[in-house]
Amino acid sequence: MTSSVESKVQRAIKPEAIALLIFGVIAAVAALLIGLQAVSRQLHARDDELHVLRALGASPLSVTLDGFIGVFIAIVLGTVAAIGVAIALSPLAPIGPVRPIDPSPGVNVDWTVVGLGFLVLVGTLGVGALGVAHRAAPHRDLVRQPPQPSKLVGLAASSGLSIAGVVGIHFALDRGRGRTAVPVRSVLLGSILAVALVTSTLTFGSGLHTLITHPRLYGWNWNYALDSTSDVPPQSVSQIARDPAVAASTGVSFIELRIDGVNVPALADSEVRPTLSPPILSGRTIEHKGEIVLGAATLAQLHAHLGGTVSISYGTKSGFPAYIPPTRLRVVGVGTLPAVGYPSFIQDHPSMGTGAFLSKLNAPASFLKANEQADPVENGPNIVFVRLKPTVSARSGLADVRHLAAAANQVLAHDPNELGSDVSVLGVQHPAEIVNYRSIGATPVLLAGGLALGAVFALGLALVASVRRRRRDLALLKSLGFTKKGLAFTVACQASVIACMAIAVGLPLGIALGRELWTLFAESINAVPEPTVPALSVAVAVAGIGALAFANVVAAIPGRLAARTPTAVVLRVE
Repeated sequence: MTSSVESKVQRAIKPEAIALLIFGVIAAVAALLIGLQAVSRQLHARDDELHVLRALGASPLSVTLDGFIGVFIAIVLGTVAAIGVAIALSPLAPIGPVRPIDPSPGVNVDWTVVGLGFLVLVGTLGVGALGVAHRAAPHRDLVRQPPQPSKLVGLAASSGLSIAGVVGIHFALDRGRGRTAVPVRSVLLGSILAVALVTSTLTFGSGLHTLITHPRLYGWNWNYALDSTSDVPPQSVSQIARDPAVAASTGVSFIELRIDGVNVPALADSEVRPTLSPPILSGRTIEHKGEIVLGAATLAQLHAHLGGTVSISYGTKSGFPAYIPPTRLRVVGVGTLPAVGYPSFIQDHPSMGTGAFLSKLNAPASFLKANEQADPVENGPNIVFVRLKPTVSARSGLADVRHLAAAANQVLAHDPNELGSDVSVLGVQHPAEIVNYRSIGATPVLLAGGLALGAVFALGLALVASVRRRRRDLALLKSLGFTKKGLAFTVACQASVIACMAIAVGLPLGIALGRELWTLFAESINAVPEPTVPALSVAVAVAGIGALAFANVVAAIPGRLAARTPTAVVLRVE
């Protein structure tokens, strides 16, 4: 019994941990991208100095290390500071249902995790910095080829766009030279990946919300269930099937079978071809005798496979006729099973990936006859699943199902053998995993907001760095007649081009990544993997409009800096 309780606790905690792990990985990737973007800007700012060192006879290795060592020290110090912040925030963890039973609340430090995190951050950023430093260092020649202008800039110029707009596009796509160089490729790549990460997080969160709000995705493939403390009377089962508000219904009994030597909770339908069945992940539902549908976790536990066979049995020979000898059944489907059961004589119950669904007619006639009662009222199923017609409103549907339950209770009340038995209406039964997902709450939205804020911050730094390094260009533009508004418009165009390219590439990439992540996650918890599209379309539109708005808001500050660039001072230095 203890192992059963531990298994349920693990099923309750594991999905939440998986979801938070995915969110954590997304946040870590975003942080690494922002860090590498900053490293790239810092290293490219020293192009002129590196060429001077090379001209004075420094080896390529010396030039590479000269740019790398300072940045690597900064990476180590920044990682130490990040670990300090994480330790300071540790009293806020864990979140969700585990928090009330946390044995050691307060400041906690897992030095294994901290050590691995330190190595991963320093190693990843260090390797990235070394690669950028190696590429930025002059290796083959000392003569720098003039950069080739972007074809998009030429296209914009020929299209009649204003000079300020053309210059803005030029700043966004052409890196420049020497101290004025800006790593536009890393800025564009970072912006694209940031939008992709934000979109993938929103997609994943949308899938999580859809899972919670659509019961059929976690096995509840009907509206209600009429559950009896003993059996639902057969005449009530017929009345349910004839009810005008009912689209379909099926009655099942609970039984714990021995399948390939493992005790498995099962739902046994009274028919060979059920009217309703749990949602199928792969394969099909049962249609003939000799077939069975298994939960994905049970399938893996039994080391079985779709299309293969398993051996079911019940009881022992000494218990004949209440005995099902080993019988081979073919696995025709893998399904997501509902979280229902009969705890009075079955320890565990089906739940998402655990359990089996089959027809009780697979049992021998002796077993079926042994389970027949002299009182016909006692020969019904343990539970009846009911799906209402789409035209029936939720309120009237619930009233109708309650009326059917009351009619069944009237039958039981007039039967002396069923005194104390009753039929109740069950709404959606949530597995432990679904209950715990609600504790995640707004985590995906908060994470997406944090990633978006980080992306805007990184874009702002890139624009400020661009303005600072292109002071000479801006001063020349002012001397050629650019007004303050013109310079601000130039920077705004630069930000808009970056944002538009990030949206055009990052959004579809993020959608694909989010759908794939959600599918993998849903399969890991044995739910029906169904990413949502309508809600996602709205999120995508909002994300796109928001990215453009943010880009232009962020561009306001560097735009002011550009407008205030002291022309005389800058050109005097030249």
